[in-house]
Amino acid sequence: MDAPHPLLSSLRSLLIGDGADDADLERLRKVVVLHVTTLVGGVFIAVFTLLNLFSGHHLLVVADVIALGFVTSAFLISRLRGNLRLASWLTVLPTMAFFLFVLATADAGLSTYVWSLSIPLVAVFLLGLRTGHMLAAFHLAAMVGLFLAAEHVDGLTRYPGFIQVRALTVYVLVGFAAAVMDLRRRGAHEALSLQRARLAEQIDSLERGRREKEILIGELQRSLTEVRTLKSFLPICSYCKKIRDDDGYWSELEQYLSAHTDARVEMNLCPQCQAKDAP
Repeated sequence: MDAPHPLLSSLRSLLIGDGADDADLERLRKVVVLHVTTLVGGVFIAVFTLLNLFSGHHLLVVADVIALGFVTSAFLISRLRGNLRLASWLTVLPTMAFFLFVLATADAGLSTYVWSLSIPLVAVFLLGLRTGHMLAAFHLAAMVGLFLAAEHVDGLTRYPGFIQVRALTVYVLVGFAAAVMDLRRRGAHEALSLQRARLAEQIDSLERGRREKEILIGELQRSLTEVRTLKSFLPICSYCKKIRDDDGYWSELEQYLSAHTDARVEMNLCPQCQAKDAP
């Protein structure tokens, strides 16, 4: 099999990290989602930082730099320490705060509200269905609060009513889609785990059968050796009935049988000898 391209190997190492072949599938999924989110989000934030800097939006530049710092920290914590839970919280919470800040201060014509639509997906995929939806609901409530407050508070961005309705509707639909995808993913993961458990059980059963066959073969080989020994020509003394072995030593019959077979020799008298010894 050909070795993978160095570029693909580097990309795989960047997204997955070392030792991922032995990792649990659920953990591997979280690692990939977290790394893709932080890397792609970091690139976009860096680009927006430069655009806002050249456009003179210094407040947004500060927010971009802070968000970029949190995203970078989450990526490094995941890569270096392997603490996915902390890295996920460090990704979701600052991202929510950053998107709300952008929603409240950016120009309404820039459609910056679109970025908030990704919160349900990111929160559910990184923190799970229950926690992710709780955070997504909190973010939705904050969006509604900002839309309402903008009508009465100067300095907050005012969005037209149709944009507000569109943004909130799409947000709810994205949250529903995230829940459906996560439930389907869980079902597939449970089915796969069950199949892996059954496969492991079958492998164990086959391994036990192989060991039992090896033991049986060994016993048959020993039995065959004993049968061959007994069937071969045995030099027996015609007077004392001792048996000569392959090394030239003479042994009593019971000693020879005990040494070359698994038979136990039990001394007894036959009926004829009993009759001879009877008074």
